[in-house]
Amino acid sequence: MISWQNIRKQAKQVWLWLLRKDLLIFGLFVGLAFIFWWGHAMSSPRDVDVRIPITYIGATEQVVFAHELPETLTLTVRDHGRQLRQITRQNLHLNVNLTPYLSTKEGTVTISAEVLRPRLQDLLPGSTTIQRIEPEIIESAYYLQQTKTVPIVVCASVSAAPQHHIIGDAQTMPDSAEIFGSQQQIDSISSILTDSIHISNLRDSMRMTASLIAPDGIRVSPSAVQVTWHAEQFTEKSFTLPIRALNVPAGNQMRLFPQQVEVTVRVSISHFSDVKESDFQAICRFPAQQCDALPIELTTTNPYIYNIRISPSSVEYMIQY
Repeated sequence: MISWQNIRKQAKQVWLWLLRKDLLIFGLFVGLAFIFWWGHAMSSPRDVDVRIPITYIGATEQVVFAHELPETLTLTVRDHGRQLRQITRQNLHLNVNLTPYLSTKEGTVTISAEVLRPRLQDLLPGSTTIQRIEPEIIESAYYLQQTKTVPIVVCASVSAAPQHHIIGDAQTMPDSAEIFGSQQQIDSISSILTDSIHISNLRDSMRMTASLIAPDGIRVSPSAVQVTWHAEQFTEKSFTLPIRALNVPAGNQMRLFPQQVEVTVRVSISHFSDVKESDFQAICRFPAQQCDALPIELTTTNPYIYNIRISPSSVEYMIQY
């Protein structure tokens, strides 16, 4: 005996089967319609906008434009869909040489879109036509700035760590900069400063990037430099030197008390063996007039020596005629 529930269940299954069948048929027709539409779109001519980046060449750093030149051109092009799809996937680019337009110290650069049209057309397939170019003209007034090379001065407060010292001055790479401006402006500038730098407890060589400060109305190239400091651990070295008397008149003798001086110098550990007693000379000059003591002068040409201390710093003397 067939129950009412079984009838309902079978009817529901039949309905779901018919519904799925209708959906499949509907989906099939939608897919076919899309294929026909896509084929028609790819074969029919239409317009599309294409943006092409511009690189300007031939303009030196001295050239200043009153207005920024456009960075891109927008082309409205017409072709079949397949070609347009290919164009939009390409990395099109245009170089514009400004040299012919910058023949004087000041003037106006004027480049019409029609002048660029043949070069733009060469970037596109032969079947593609350019309908419109925006902007229609590239134009800007310009003038040439004067230039001057000036040294770079490092503005820094640098201190070494205990038992270390900084070797030499800060070094910059490059050591000079080009400044651009009016003749009156650049004539008043003798150097370019870096930003303020503060370093403490320096123990070794250090390199960092420092920006250059451009005075008002002046352009500086480069805008930043590499600054290097060298630091090294130091030690001390001591010598006992005889004191020589100089400029003693003939027939006179000048005796010094004491006749030797203690010399203590600081030297980098790496150059400790490069500092010798023979690098120094201690002298006292014959006095032009009577005085109680003579100062001791210490001379040396050794480049690795710094912070020299002598004891005593002066001596008593006796002149024998």
